[in-house]
Amino acid sequence: MPKAAIYQEYGDSSVLQIAEVPTPTPEPGTVRVRVAYSSVNPVDSKMRSGLLGDGTPLSAPAIAGMDVAGVVDAIGEGVTGFAVGDRVAGLSPAGAAAEFVVTYAAALVKVPASVSLETAATIGVGGTTAVRALGLANVASGHLILVDGASGGVGTFLTQLAIARGATVIGTASARNHEHLADLGARPISYGPGWEARAAEAAGRPFDAAFDLVTGNKYAQLRGISTATAPVVTLVDPTFPGLGGILVTGLEPGFDHALQDVIDAVAGGKVRIPIAQTFPLAEIAAAQDLSAQGHVRGKLVLSIAPQL
Repeated sequence: MPKAAIYQEYGDSSVLQIAEVPTPTPEPGTVRVRVAYSSVNPVDSKMRSGLLGDGTPLSAPAIAGMDVAGVVDAIGEGVTGFAVGDRVAGLSPAGAAAEFVVTYAAALVKVPASVSLETAATIGVGGTTAVRALGLANVASGHLILVDGASGGVGTFLTQLAIARGATVIGTASARNHEHLADLGARPISYGPGWEARAAEAAGRPFDAAFDLVTGNKYAQLRGISTATAPVVTLVDPTFPGLGGILVTGLEPGFDHALQDVIDAVAGGKVRIPIAQTFPLAEIAAAQDLSAQGHVRGKLVLSIAPQL
């Protein structure tokens, strides 16, 4: 039987275990993928801990993760556009840290030969979140934007995708990540006390959009250094909409193209994804703990079947 990283109850990373699970069967509209790589996102820890649930205990073991890349192994009824053997990447909401997963065909894209499966495994959550955030903020050529937390997983995508649109990006990061941000094309500033004054000075004018990717509780500061009509967007703070800002939930309609946009940007050289560290599946707990700290430059990857 194939193996997967599962948890049978909510809790810290100690609830994760590697277990044998039944090989999933593709239903209509779905594809079974033999997984080469998955990647780890901060949301994985929140799901595992129960922070995103309603308090109801798990009724069955859950497979960790959502980002997946691998090879199509079987196809469900009604699926078109994919064939057995295709290299694919995307999202597996029912779990991705497994040797085999089944996910909706609409949640996958084909991976061009020029893109490694290891890199492709990073695009699902981080890349599509960045596309949604930029789209909701209507970022366009000539805009000046602030990205708070620009060196992390989503920030790396958002910064480069914004620059590809013709925007200028000023991004906050620790001093050790300033060279990294500059290499991506952004103008780095240090986070911490006084960050908004440093951002305003670096910009020289109010921002056309501002993004809070990491900490939350920054709406007033972001609004204060932006134009009166600038979108102020967060991934983490549910109070923003009540204050006039935008919360990216991942449920917004109109972004069916997000995965394709990201893989095209990667294949076209507009987006480079630095991989901070690659872990074997057995070390998923360590990978999730590192991700949850919020200080990773780039992406963390789980190697499951790298020979694919």
